[in-house]
Amino acid sequence: MFYGKLAFTNLRKNHRGYLPFLISMLFLVAINTMTQIIVNNEGMRALPGGASASSMFGLGHIIIMIFTVIFSFYTNSFLLKQRKRELGLYNILGLGKSELYQLLIWESFLSFLLVVISGLITGLVLSKLAFLVLHRMIGVGTEFVFKIMPESLGFVTMLFAGIFFLLFLINCLQIKRTKPITLLQGAKKGEQEPKARWLLAIIGLVCIVSAYWIAVTIESPLNALNLFFVAVVLVIFGTYFLFTAGSIALLKLLKRNPRFYYKTNHFISVSSMMYRMKQNAAGLASICILSTMVLVTVATTASLYLGKKDVEESRYPRDVAITTNHQPEQVKKIISKVSAEKQAPIFDQVYLTSTQSIMFSPKADSYSYLNLNDYYSSKASTAVMMLFMTAQEYEKHTKEKPELKEDEIYFYPVSGDHQSDKLTFKNQSFQIKKRIHQFPGINQQVELTDSFVVVMANQQVIDRCLKSWIPQKAEKKEHNPKYSFLFNIDLKGEKKRIDFAQALRHEMQQTLGEGQYTFDDKATFVSENRLITAGFMFLGITFGATFILATALIIYYKQISEGMDDRERFEILQKVGMGHKEVKKVIRSQVSMVFSFPLVIAVIHLAFAFPLIRKLLVLFGLVNWQLFLLICGIVTVIFALLYFIVYRLTARTYYQLVERKS
Repeated sequence: MFYGKLAFTNLRKNHRGYLPFLISMLFLVAINTMTQIIVNNEGMRALPGGASASSMFGLGHIIIMIFTVIFSFYTNSFLLKQRKRELGLYNILGLGKSELYQLLIWESFLSFLLVVISGLITGLVLSKLAFLVLHRMIGVGTEFVFKIMPESLGFVTMLFAGIFFLLFLINCLQIKRTKPITLLQGAKKGEQEPKARWLLAIIGLVCIVSAYWIAVTIESPLNALNLFFVAVVLVIFGTYFLFTAGSIALLKLLKRNPRFYYKTNHFISVSSMMYRMKQNAAGLASICILSTMVLVTVATTASLYLGKKDVEESRYPRDVAITTNHQPEQVKKIISKVSAEKQAPIFDQVYLTSTQSIMFSPKADSYSYLNLNDYYSSKASTAVMMLFMTAQEYEKHTKEKPELKEDEIYFYPVSGDHQSDKLTFKNQSFQIKKRIHQFPGINQQVELTDSFVVVMANQQVIDRCLKSWIPQKAEKKEHNPKYSFLFNIDLKGEKKRIDFAQALRHEMQQTLGEGQYTFDDKATFVSENRLITAGFMFLGITFGATFILATALIIYYKQISEGMDDRERFEILQKVGMGHKEVKKVIRSQVSMVFSFPLVIAVIHLAFAFPLIRKLLVLFGLVNWQLFLLICGIVTVIFALLYFIVYRLTARTYYQLVERKS
């Protein structure tokens, strides 16, 4: 029990080093417990869109677990560096390495018990709160209730048992490889003045510029999805390389500037950072990456949640949308029958006859037919979807009679645009007589591909064009007309609307058969979308809180580490006449110089990522980029305030460490 008592004493007295580590591990246990309970909740799958939400939470939990392992190793490395002196002293006083291993076993065991027990309790409390918040955000689902599942608690316990075991092995390996005198001086070990590595700086700059170029020049939302992770990887590597090599070059430039360097606060700050810049750069790059992740994650998920109304209205101009290729009169009868049975009056009907939506590939100034295989394989990002209708059909819905010749058209850009006054297909050109700005039942919006509605003189012109454009081997259904039925229903309450839609869908299936129609209704989408956006928002808050904690702890550990290294240096300076005010001024200069860089670079990363993320949000139906811009600004300001608070608190800790007590 001697080692157990010694381990307990170490944990109790060495609180400055151990407490941040234990708090961070406790928080990670709580977060993993909360996500596990949500992921394994059976009621989640019973909700509308619950399967997608469960998959989303499952992916989020995997990301949390990966981050947990990486960050545990990261914080342990800081803790071990501070403890090397203590372990070296034990070694010199007579404890061999085998005895140190026993001490580490007890410390790891006690830390594990403390972290897991308190973390599980905290996690259960947070889980209950999370269920209340999610229930409020979702607004539906009596099945989605808080349940304590032993398997979830057991999984989290085993996960952290494995993590603590790996940390114990790493610590033992460090002690085995290190001599006692090296352990004694381990916490004070610094870095030699590094050389400016221009090749690494150039590689970092190329990575950053490439990522920014991808983000700024991307046009298609589909391309944005494909290149998003490429840009993320380039930013991560570029940030690390630039902080490692670029910061050294910057300090050397500052050192060569006599007006800046030969001032008390600047001289000490620059010279002290210079000798530990390799270690500084990795930590600062980590802070920058985590800060960027906080800004991007919270801003994106908050935009999806707060912009869900815009998504619903733009995607569904009417409550119900049905399309079919045949039996339009039968569909009308079904709609009337279900409307009467459910006592749901119908209004704002739009019954539209047109061609199928046909894909075209733009080449120079003309468009050529594009089959679906080519669309899905390589040309999705540049394809244009067009729908053709007659002038008679246009008149029926707008009460405006177009006077069109066979080579003239009305042009309605639903998504994207066509700048020329002519629309050319192969060797056939049509003069755009009028550009339409609105059409009943078809809203203008940003979609994955450009989408146009083309009004032609009559059905004979349309049939002749389709026969000329579409190859004989193409699917026959592309020659068939499309009948669209869009209408609103006069029912109060989401449940009644969903019930009407389900009844209508069932009647359509029974009468027409599966695959003979498409059916969409706004009420079901709203119900499912509410769960998806609430899930994204919840994950965004969870990730944001986790990354903010990680950022704060890295800053804290860096300040503790720097303070321990600088203590003797500042003691000497104070002995030769530097006062308290000068010490505070030097500390303020050094800390602000170091920790302002990551925040500034993170904001720059977010600014350049804005166009790319804006395109990604289109995939989820959010086209209100002004809302996204506003939320980015609010999130940046809030995070900067939190960052400033952490900076002030850690600067105070640093000052307490280095100031010579008189």
